[in-house]
Amino acid sequence: MKLFAARTAIDLHPKLILSTREKLCKERYAPTNPSNESPGVLSLHAAQILETNRVGYCCRIHSWYDNKWKSCYTDVFLVDKGRKTAKPKNRQGWVVPLKNICDKVGLSSKFFTANRKVTLQEARAQVLKSRLEMSSEPSAWLMEYDPLATKNLDLMSYIGIEFDPRALQSRLALFNEQIYSDRDRVRVSVKYHNHTHMGKLMFGPSKKQKFICSITGGMERRFEILDNQVNHLPFTHEAFDQNLDKCRNYRVKCRDSSRVILRYPGGATNTFIHANYVCGGPLFNKFIVTQAPMENTIGDFWRMVWQERASYIFMLISRKDTERCAPYWPRHPESSPLSVYGLHIHNVGISFSRDPIFRVTYIRIVDDFGDEHRVEHWQADMNNSSNLSSPLSILRLARNSSQPVIVHDCLGISRSACVVSTEIAICSIIRGPTYKHPIQKAVHFLRLQRPFSVETPMQYIYIHRCVQQFFSKISEPVRAMEEDYQKWLGERAGRMFVDDLGSAVPGYRLLSPRVDPDLLRLVRHPPRPNIRREAPDCVGELPLP
Repeated sequence: MKLFAARTAIDLHPKLILSTREKLCKERYAPTNPSNESPGVLSLHAAQILETNRVGYCCRIHSWYDNKWKSCYTDVFLVDKGRKTAKPKNRQGWVVPLKNICDKVGLSSKFFTANRKVTLQEARAQVLKSRLEMSSEPSAWLMEYDPLATKNLDLMSYIGIEFDPRALQSRLALFNEQIYSDRDRVRVSVKYHNHTHMGKLMFGPSKKQKFICSITGGMERRFEILDNQVNHLPFTHEAFDQNLDKCRNYRVKCRDSSRVILRYPGGATNTFIHANYVCGGPLFNKFIVTQAPMENTIGDFWRMVWQERASYIFMLISRKDTERCAPYWPRHPESSPLSVYGLHIHNVGISFSRDPIFRVTYIRIVDDFGDEHRVEHWQADMNNSSNLSSPLSILRLARNSSQPVIVHDCLGISRSACVVSTEIAICSIIRGPTYKHPIQKAVHFLRLQRPFSVETPMQYIYIHRCVQQFFSKISEPVRAMEEDYQKWLGERAGRMFVDDLGSAVPGYRLLSPRVDPDLLRLVRHPPRPNIRREAPDCVGELPLP
């Protein structure tokens, strides 16, 4: 820990090394036999000169990270007349608080020994990364109330009886191979392999055009195919049309066949809420994807939680932006309970240590007859496309839940759609059947139950990266995927984005920025027609008069 603190001191004050070198040079040419010193001091002084030579050599070899300097001048200082002065311990620096955080979340103190050559910023990043890689454990608070709430019997049965690791490896290898082979070939204008300069360019039929192959370009093209009107799935939305005051956006319609019908309390006349079931297919559990509650739909939201007996609520947007999400739960344990439709919602406690990103609130719901239900509310502004661990962390909890899991963002079609599509793709690769493009099938399956899910190519590429992160321990990464993605990000940074002043993440890295250039084409345009256009229906036909 002391060596790590000294390393940080050097990084924060680079002039400290230069001053140390100057001091060592002066001491090197100092007289070695002063007349007013004792023989004991002479031997100590000679040892100091030898050690100084070694330190100087280390400084020349490793000018920035000199372990010898720290080992000699961190614990004690050598002064004249052979006396030693101990250096005061660093009790007010950043090492002790960071170590306490690591001890609190379960990281070993050996982390500092193994990572000495890092700055404070790098140390924080590594601690956060190590914490993100730690899987979130099931809640003992929920298991105390219902032991089966965190045990998915379907998942346990599949792993114990039907799981085939060879088929999984085969599907995973095919998935990685298809990502690489599905690259997009873009023609480079006025670029040829056989350009010959002889005063002027030589042109002829033997020229070979240059192309650029892009993995992310292939993903964008695949999303355009998926988002085309040819692949649109028509649906009915009569309940949505009758309750427009309970919907955030009139463009995002709620499908009738998969919507959640509110039946609590008995005899209720209004059964609509903008929420859809996502279940079946390769999934092991059931999701409910919904929009963020509005001021007039807070009661309907808790009616749905009580009716479906949901164990988890994943809120993927900021709790501070009340325009995009109304404050629908008691924020603090000392707050008075919220009462709607005979249900009393209590905030039992808040945990900040279960996950480094999410704020976990323990909520207890009691009705007028004394019946109780417990639910965990996980909230985070999950908008950073570089964070691939947080979606996998909450999906692990959802996968093992025997009850429906509620996921929402502002409209219920962007970040929540990315999380659910990631789970569908993961289960499809694990469980089968084998698809040529599992991500495209996953988004298509989600749109079949929650229309308009996954809005932009950025979100579609993010799903690919999350799935690859999930299988990273048993599969090699796709060739040149990361380099191609970073190049694509650099090109995306040149587009029109409006960055928030208080945001640490630039707009081009966000999953759903406030101003998204990919969605500007929808401004001042009518909603998408709810019909499926056949591809050859206009080929060979005369235009309408």
